[in-house]
Amino acid sequence: MHTVAAATESPRDASVRAVRTSGAAVAHQPLSLRIDIGCSGGLACDAVPVVARELREQGAPTTLATGTAHVDEGGVGTVELGVTLDRAGTRILEVAIDAPDGDELPENDVRYVTLDVARDRIRVLHVAGRPTYDVRALRMWLKADASVDVVAFFILRTPGDEVNASSDELALIPFPVDELFSVHLSSFDAVVLQDFDAKPYGLTKHLPALAQYVDKGGGLIMVGGPNAFVPGNYARTRLARVLPVDLDIGSAPGVDLGAFVPRITAAGRAAPVLAPLLALIGDEMPEMPGTNVVGDPLPGATVLMTHPTRTTASGAPMPVLSLGEHESGRTIALTLDGSHRLLFSAFASSSAGRAHGAFWDALLGWLMRDPRFEPAAIEARGGCLAGEETTLVLRPLVGQRGEAKVTIARLGSGAVVRTLSARIGEGGEPVELAAGRLDPGGYAATVEIVPAEGAGEAKGATTRRDFACERGGDEWADPRPDVARLEEIAKATGGASVLPPDAGSLPLPAATQVAAERHVAPLLPPWAWTLAAAAALGAHWIVRRRGGLA
Repeated sequence: MHTVAAATESPRDASVRAVRTSGAAVAHQPLSLRIDIGCSGGLACDAVPVVARELREQGAPTTLATGTAHVDEGGVGTVELGVTLDRAGTRILEVAIDAPDGDELPENDVRYVTLDVARDRIRVLHVAGRPTYDVRALRMWLKADASVDVVAFFILRTPGDEVNASSDELALIPFPVDELFSVHLSSFDAVVLQDFDAKPYGLTKHLPALAQYVDKGGGLIMVGGPNAFVPGNYARTRLARVLPVDLDIGSAPGVDLGAFVPRITAAGRAAPVLAPLLALIGDEMPEMPGTNVVGDPLPGATVLMTHPTRTTASGAPMPVLSLGEHESGRTIALTLDGSHRLLFSAFASSSAGRAHGAFWDALLGWLMRDPRFEPAAIEARGGCLAGEETTLVLRPLVGQRGEAKVTIARLGSGAVVRTLSARIGEGGEPVELAAGRLDPGGYAATVEIVPAEGAGEAKGATTRRDFACERGGDEWADPRPDVARLEEIAKATGGASVLPPDAGSLPLPAATQVAAERHVAPLLPPWAWTLAAAAALGAHWIVRRRGGLA
């Protein structure tokens, strides 16, 4: 094998040559990034500033750490940066340098790192307005799961209660609303607001912070009750914008106390989030004691259960269980306060009370983007190189059938750059989608599975995967020509290594004979081979007869 060195001199360049991590990425725990910086071509490098940022779905990247790489005489410098990621799932980090003047390749000053952030334990904040059967059942389930670290607060005494004693003589502590929602909120993976009135306990002023918590990747479940949704003073607040249902119900009552049996929609029957529940109880839900009254689902929401008789202002069935995504976070609106009937009731006896745990495990898992409850998985085959053709591979769950709609949006601006679609069958076969050429940066691929029997519904189950495209990859990050390696390759294979002006002197390989036409003819016609075989068989029989063997 002959080699030709296209270049012998390194360009004047400073680049991020490699980014490595030590250990697995775990939410809320420090992670060390080892970043290699290189300078070549005689570029003057001494102290090179380095910054690590996390790309967000909307807005500017969040700076995680900064440092300085000191480049030695060999043109190599290393710096370690410690970062802490608040949310689990796929996260895109941008590692960039402030290159010195004279850098001829500014495109390799930035590298993108995709991290699959895991969880050690799920940390849940459970805030309830009063200790009802539903609150007790949920708290018991959360406490029984060793993988869940739950912090629970229940309102047992309202500010208007007459206790005839000073606060120092009372065993109950005041609800620490300011400390929870201004200091510790970001440490929780999910927040459950169950039958909680925001106004009397000072939560109203923290609702914008709670909405921002969702935007940055947090999970929120609002559970029904007399003091939830509209009666809980959440309508027309900043938090109402991130919920999957509209809380503007006009003059309608905030609560409907009539008993009813929720109806599961076509999207609910197809969604993996309800699959564990339906496997235990089928399509029939127990009778519920009432519901909060809400409006139509907001754009992008998925309705899994509806009220059998009550409708919204648009005439559509009123949502009872809705899922929604807002920027990087997810929210759930459950207008019931009777899910405990899946745990202890005559209906629950058929599943030994296991339906309650299956229901809440799936809801909490969906908030945490657990792969068990995602309708599909999507990834860029072989990674993504900017300017090159990119192919996405979609792997739906077995049993998902319908149309897959894939939207590719740029992280930071949220601008949609591609919209793709494909039909999927029930077998779960992978589907390839051509995404074309993408610019450098981070992207979010959102998949919506519209079930074949639910064409008239607003939205199907969705999932999302973030990925990054960078210019040239590892080869572009280190542009130095390696002439010595080319010479070793040529020597090991018996070839020669030359420069471009001498490429014409390389010996050409020996000519290869190519057959343009070929004829095939048998040695004898078929009847001759048949006659010879018959004669051989007859001679064999005669010899055996004479030898006494037949």
